[in-house]
Amino acid sequence: MPLPGGPAALACPATARVASKRSSTGCENCREQHLKCDRVTPTCGRCLVAKRPCRRTGLKIRVTQNGGAAEYGVQQRWIKTPRRLEFVDETRSVIQEAQHPDGSGADLDEAECAWPMASSDGKTRAETADASKPRIYLDRPVWPLNKADEAGLFRHFVQELAIWLDLCDSQRSFETMVPRRAGTCPVLLNAILALAARHQSNKDSGFDELLANRYHQRCLRDLIPLLSHAATVKDENLFAATIILRVLEEMEVKTMGTDYKSYLSVTHAFVERASDSLVPGTLSAACFWVGLRQEIYKAMMGQTAVRMSLHHALADRSLADADDCTWANRAVVHCADVLNHCFGHQADRWAQRFQRWGELKRWNESWHERLPPSCLPIYCEEAEAEAGVEAGDGGPAFPEVWYHSSCHVIGMQHQLLAELFLTRVDPTVETAGSQATLSEEEESRMSLRTGWHHRLRELELVRRVCGIGVGNQWTPPGMFTACMAIAAFGDRFVERSDQEAMLDILKTTEKRHARPTEHVQELMKKSWGWIS
Repeated sequence: MPLPGGPAALACPATARVASKRSSTGCENCREQHLKCDRVTPTCGRCLVAKRPCRRTGLKIRVTQNGGAAEYGVQQRWIKTPRRLEFVDETRSVIQEAQHPDGSGADLDEAECAWPMASSDGKTRAETADASKPRIYLDRPVWPLNKADEAGLFRHFVQELAIWLDLCDSQRSFETMVPRRAGTCPVLLNAILALAARHQSNKDSGFDELLANRYHQRCLRDLIPLLSHAATVKDENLFAATIILRVLEEMEVKTMGTDYKSYLSVTHAFVERASDSLVPGTLSAACFWVGLRQEIYKAMMGQTAVRMSLHHALADRSLADADDCTWANRAVVHCADVLNHCFGHQADRWAQRFQRWGELKRWNESWHERLPPSCLPIYCEEAEAEAGVEAGDGGPAFPEVWYHSSCHVIGMQHQLLAELFLTRVDPTVETAGSQATLSEEEESRMSLRTGWHHRLRELELVRRVCGIGVGNQWTPPGMFTACMAIAAFGDRFVERSDQEAMLDILKTTEKRHARPTEHVQELMKKSWGWIS
């Protein structure tokens, strides 16, 4: 599966640095691993983080296409070669090294591996497999792990982070299936360890912040070559590893300074080229739903359309009776459709956009009207619109809404987000006062009333999204979604009490869950006039 943009699409600078001098080519370490090098001299960012020598060849090679005899100057110097040349065939050793990345055929440091060096009998499936077929799995699971710290990271993922991904998955695939499969899939295992290590280091300043980088590099060392093979296009474990690495990428915005969105391109490739394997109940389906929510996060934060393909059976837009997880996933697809309407297809005629807006608006209302009783909140107390709020206490500013399932939280929040954006681009606001029988003054008053009504509705919807997040902090993504609403609509709020309550959500999300929100905090403070 050729990676969109090539293997370098996974690359991002290891650290954000201002350099006074850059070389014209990247270092050898980055080139060998197919990673993008920032070309800073004398040490690039990746080598600086990895604490390794930054190797550079200093050679520039130019290939010509003239096809004729080469011409050389009279001053050309030639190296001397012996009269007898001995050719050594190293094909077998090269193949063996490619087949045994775990060390049974190559000289690797055992301490650098998160899995055993070889089976007890010294044989693996790759020894009898075709050399051209990429090797993804080990013959035997790695359990038990040899290092307590690695086992601790693995358990941290299962107990603390898998819930971030299994929101609308009744089978809890990332909590149960993914850990089990990681035992024989080094790419998946190292992705898990990298995410757990980054989450720990972002929360605890005393935790080794370079540990996540090391696991990440090991994962990429195996993953990038695999992405170039058609045989891996439908491997759902690599799909799961990519999803986990995207969470890591989102989290590393804190240290990188920007979101490179590298793994979203890989996710798109899995979805587009393995659509026939997106069957309900499979790990691929679970990965698709997480990937779609990740794509919506990117689209909403950047005010762009959703690029992931939604033209397959798994993207259900019906309103027929279904289980609660399916009902929630329909709301997620609907939210993506609304974002595409708002930020894509700008060339469509006004009449087409008006018609499409009406279709989306009716679907949004129907979803809410037909919501199964099992999806209703177990407790709800509306906020006092005029009540103040003390710093650090998000109580009166938002309604208090409790749910007993994470799929209810995420489903309702995405339905509300969709309604928010539909309200923002409501074409009826522009036409509300355009009746020929009205005077200019009457048209102006009607337009103001309609616009004010929409503004109040936007504030109400944002408060509800935030209230659901605050009232269900046992499922952290509810807070993440609240942060999305604040980033997109927080500038609408003028009351200091509302602003402080939203800022508290952003701070709490970063402190408790290591999700970077500093950039959004700064944007909100500027929009509110707190800072210049």
